[in-house]
Amino acid sequence: MKRYLNLLVVFLVCLLLVPAAPAWAGNQVIELNIDVALENDGSAEITQDFYTYTDEGTEFYMERLDSGYLEFTDFSVSDENGAYLILSEDEWDIDASFAEKANKAGMRSISGGKELCWGISEYGEHHYTVKYKIHNLVTAYNEEDGFNYRFIDPYQEVFPTNAKITIYRQDGTPLTDEECDIWAFGYDGQIQFENGKIIAWTESSLDGSAHMTIMVGFAKDLFAPVHIVADDFATVKDNAFLESDYDSELTKEEALALITLVCGMIAIFCGCLIGYPKNQKRKNDKIVNSTEYFRDIPNNGDLNVTKLLGCNLGFFEENGYLGARILRLITLGSLEPEYIGNAKDNLTMRLVREPHNGDAYDEAVYTFLQAAAGSDGILQANEMEIFCRKKDNAKALNKILDEANKDGKVTLVRQGCLKGSKCEKIKDLTPKGNEQLNEVLGLKRYLQDFSLIAERQVHETIIWQDYMVYAVLFGIAKEVMTQIKVLYPEQLEEIETYQRYILYSNRYNTAMYSAVEKERQAQYARSMGSGGRASFGGGGGFSGGGRVGTR
Repeated sequence: MKRYLNLLVVFLVCLLLVPAAPAWAGNQVIELNIDVALENDGSAEITQDFYTYTDEGTEFYMERLDSGYLEFTDFSVSDENGAYLILSEDEWDIDASFAEKANKAGMRSISGGKELCWGISEYGEHHYTVKYKIHNLVTAYNEEDGFNYRFIDPYQEVFPTNAKITIYRQDGTPLTDEECDIWAFGYDGQIQFENGKIIAWTESSLDGSAHMTIMVGFAKDLFAPVHIVADDFATVKDNAFLESDYDSELTKEEALALITLVCGMIAIFCGCLIGYPKNQKRKNDKIVNSTEYFRDIPNNGDLNVTKLLGCNLGFFEENGYLGARILRLITLGSLEPEYIGNAKDNLTMRLVREPHNGDAYDEAVYTFLQAAAGSDGILQANEMEIFCRKKDNAKALNKILDEANKDGKVTLVRQGCLKGSKCEKIKDLTPKGNEQLNEVLGLKRYLQDFSLIAERQVHETIIWQDYMVYAVLFGIAKEVMTQIKVLYPEQLEEIETYQRYILYSNRYNTAMYSAVEKERQAQYARSMGSGGRASFGGGGGFSGGGRVGTR
């Protein structure tokens, strides 16, 4: 044993005597900053700052593919010690020695473009500044100008760990959201307008299939590109959007109209857009009022089916869905409201237990509330609002709503309730689908007319535990509670308890659904080119690209 201990001590001493090496092994590009200065004719002055570590090889090389119309000129390289000597294409020898390449650079022709090469010159940490000009980067299309350019290729030999791309006009004219549309593909990060420039940056390391492809559309007359293509820039966008998470179905006008609606600015579009919803509401109200009363729980208690039928066909809004789930969790005993005083900010809920009622969406909402509450298991209204402001949390809520729609549609298809795959109009329903819709509308009418119906033999458990969940979903909870007070004055204490439950549901629902609306607005703006998170997929039809490596 002593012998082994002695060997271990010797081994550790040897480790200490070995000179400390950097955490990275092999050649690395630790950081890459790319400046793109756009000129009026559509060309661009490119400056790439490589922050590197090397311990092998003789040169860096960077492929620049011309895509059949790009041209690369004005190549130069420098490091912290000064400018490099630029050799002619015939003079650069990739087989030359380390010393022969030191402080020298050269451009050489390769299949499909050019290769920019420069000597490593000295091992260790270095900052190389590579400059060159791309001619015809911005192309003139029929209705707007733009480019879809791959600045960093996937599967690089030497990947930049962090990367940032800054695009601006050489003459200092700001690039703004009003005149430009921007998208990014292939990496985890952002693209945004900042101080008259377009900035794209990574938020995690680039590796494997990651790439940085940037697409920008410009209003006509912003540039005067030399390269002209007799096609629409929309074709470029459609190719790039394939397999991306951008919404290629919405036109810019549709997205702007939708955002305008959400923001309450519909008045700009005059009475025709205002009148239609009113007429549609009257029509839908007439359908509801002609439906026979339905006194049971509709759609076998599947809230997702009820939501899909009611919301997609315009009989109530989606914004009550999360509130209905919260009220159900309260009635199941999973949530325990704690009402302190009269201030609305004093609404606190204690998370008691998971629902385990077989409904995955009740469990999903409970899990979300659990995450918002934190380790103490007590959720306050202001705590929920702060939690929902975080983008990832808003996205999670939006996904719950989207998945609920998909789940409801799958159920209707399996039950033979839809003629096809759509559920947008009543004519999309089969006779069986119409039966399911009549259950929803019949219950809504029954709840609306509750105090007018000449019957008092209603099971209390149904009223309190089930009807009110659907009243919240339909957006008529306040109206129903008012009628119940008239019918059951002797149960005022219990009624007031449920009124508090609804108050809680509405308060938390407001925070959650407001976050969903903001996330959707951001997604619409992002898809229409106002910036935001880059799409991992997509970016096809790009120009440029090319590997970076050492040899």
